[in-house]
Amino acid sequence: MKRLLKSLATIALTLGLLLSANAMDKPTTWTTEEGASVYYLNLPELPILDLIIALDAGNFRAGDQHGLASLTASLLVKGTKNQDEETLIETMEGLATSITAGSNTTQTTIRYRSLTDEEVLTPSVDLLLEILKSPRFDEETFNREVAQIIDAQKARLDNQNSLASEAYYAMLYPGQHLGSTSEMLVESLKKLTTDDLNAFKERYYHSNNAKIIIVGDLSLAEAKTLANRISETLGTGEAQPAIDETPLPSKGETKVIAFDSPQSRIMMGHPAIDRFDPDYLALFVGNHVLGGSGLTSELMMDIREKQGLTYGIYSYFAPSFLKGPFTISLSTTNQDVDHAISETKKLVKRFIEEGPSEEALTRAKNNLTGSMALDLDSNMKMASALLSIATYQLPLDYFEQYADNVNNVTREMIQAAFKKHVDVEKLSTVIVGGYQETP
Repeated sequence: MKRLLKSLATIALTLGLLLSANAMDKPTTWTTEEGASVYYLNLPELPILDLIIALDAGNFRAGDQHGLASLTASLLVKGTKNQDEETLIETMEGLATSITAGSNTTQTTIRYRSLTDEEVLTPSVDLLLEILKSPRFDEETFNREVAQIIDAQKARLDNQNSLASEAYYAMLYPGQHLGSTSEMLVESLKKLTTDDLNAFKERYYHSNNAKIIIVGDLSLAEAKTLANRISETLGTGEAQPAIDETPLPSKGETKVIAFDSPQSRIMMGHPAIDRFDPDYLALFVGNHVLGGSGLTSELMMDIREKQGLTYGIYSYFAPSFLKGPFTISLSTTNQDVDHAISETKKLVKRFIEEGPSEEALTRAKNNLTGSMALDLDSNMKMASALLSIATYQLPLDYFEQYADNVNNVTREMIQAAFKKHVDVEKLSTVIVGGYQETP
């Protein structure tokens, strides 16, 4: 066992060195008979396989049964009909195989890693299929997981950053899934049963609701055999409607939450774009200059270095299938809150009007294109990149063309995109701390 684990670690390190200098090749794609979309990339340098099964079974699909999608994913890998949780862990360890599952807003992902030596791969794949076909959903394990999540949610009430984030999203997305709260999650969890997990799996864990990403030392024929076995195990199910949750227009509100702290946490922003928006790249590159590049960003250089109002400030866009927000986040002393917010808004407004300097834009492009090798320096990172291509229907050569696309972004494109999608007057603001509003 220790020898196998050591082999995996050595292989992962060596693979990173081999891949770091190479762009991603164009993947091969096909659709299985049951309807699963497959994306395959052959990396024969080392005997390792990484696989992702992505299902349109995220938290959004659970409706008002908050926590159901995440619980289903979590318990999926905690026992099968033939193996309890402890036995399953021992089986995976014996095969040096990793199988994990998790859920976010829009997807459930099952991630699998194994050596491709036939003596290991054959029983390892059989184990994956057993997990997909017959999870145990044990009552005792279910109750333990629910209790842990509830305890974690209670702990969030003592965390300033968590309070700010929850209140911020609730303000931006009232009555919608992105705006759900810890209280809503806890109340939902208390009502869930293992029957709900089985029903959720039966409804959403199907091939025609899945994308299969295969990266590693498998031939095309072997990859097709593997994809077919997974697809047949999942079977077909009812087609699901497209995810659609349109946020309400931002009103530029401010909410203050009292929290015993010498500093206040500030989050401000408004719903902006989904990942399919044609302005995504211009906004991404522009934000790298504005607030996404750490100490060298304009927000950090001005609000922190020049004015000394914070230790850290950053901005980001968070698009997915849904219109995610443009967000600015910082902390400052309670007495400096009003001044920090005012100065931040002034800077963002100036950035929208003037755009980045050519020097700053060139620096951002060099940083973004130069870091691409590190973003694709492992099997699993390659698989995750392919999942992005599959999920957001990007061109198959997206990462091959990434550097050229980034370098083609102009100041004018950034200005136009920010003017269209960011409105300083409509930034809603959440302040959590000892700040006292001025009467």
